[in-house]
Amino acid sequence: MTFTSRLMMMTTVAALTATAASAERLRIAGTVPTEHFGNAVLEQMAKDIEDAGVGLDVKYFPAGQLGTGEELLESAIRGEVQMVHATVYAQKDPRLEINSLPFMVTTKDELDAVYGDPNSEYNKILEEILTSFGIQPLGTIGEGLIGMIATERPANPTNIDNQGMNVRAWSSQIAKQTMEELGYNVTTLSWAEVFPAVQAGTIDGAICCTPEWAYTTFAASGVGSTYVPYNAFIESTMIYANKRFYDGLTDEQRAVIEKESAEAAAEISQLAWERSQGFVDQLKEADWEVVEFTQGERDAIKAHIQATVWPNVADVVGQDIIDRLTAN
Repeated sequence: MTFTSRLMMMTTVAALTATAASAERLRIAGTVPTEHFGNAVLEQMAKDIEDAGVGLDVKYFPAGQLGTGEELLESAIRGEVQMVHATVYAQKDPRLEINSLPFMVTTKDELDAVYGDPNSEYNKILEEILTSFGIQPLGTIGEGLIGMIATERPANPTNIDNQGMNVRAWSSQIAKQTMEELGYNVTTLSWAEVFPAVQAGTIDGAICCTPEWAYTTFAASGVGSTYVPYNAFIESTMIYANKRFYDGLTDEQRAVIEKESAEAAAEISQLAWERSQGFVDQLKEADWEVVEFTQGERDAIKAHIQATVWPNVADVVGQDIIDRLTAN
């Protein structure tokens, strides 16, 4: 090899090394199980961000490897992880209880208008809250309507009554009160604690899941026997970033992250809705009972919860926020 050739090779290697060294490190943490369809969407999002050639070195950590939803919010605030896909719980700010407002959304059109539109009043409120403590929202995902899984049929699930069960709710006073109004004793547990608690019989069930989550997490593992589609809450997750990291990126880098996050959020939401009925059928095929409601029963439950729970929500999130949400 001639001196000139060696010099050219050394120059090329040095340039590649400098480029790799200058690439911004981007750690993305996810919480959905590896077998969940959303995981593949997030893997593709991470690949597309890196392949965009804007100097971002991306590593995706799926299935709660870096922590639960509650833990990841704190990690992102501290900058230990740069981007996250997870449920946003209210442990950091009680105003985030708007994520648990029962019966705010009950149809696919409402889901798209409230969660899917970045300019909806709901998303504007979320951005105001999250940016106040250093989190930049990148995409809100409404995966579908949440029901309750149980180890047996509640006493009278289609009416307001004493159901004779102890069930789990997530870390939300609103979710807890809603389930109490429906007639349950309620224990607050993180998502990671739910499956072992149901399996061990520590609790009798959990308000937690779309039909897909109910089937893939519980029925497929032989845990539980009943699905109650209360449809009071939305299975909501978010793609978000540490704001200091996000603000420090170039315009080109931010544009890529915004585009890929928005597309991933929309794809997860749409796929989840399309898959929902198929998993109701799979629950039945697995010999689960899927409780059926008449429209009158659903209307009566909704009216009761709005009359008993909604007046207390303003004390938690602020009357101004409730007024903004209900005006749109």
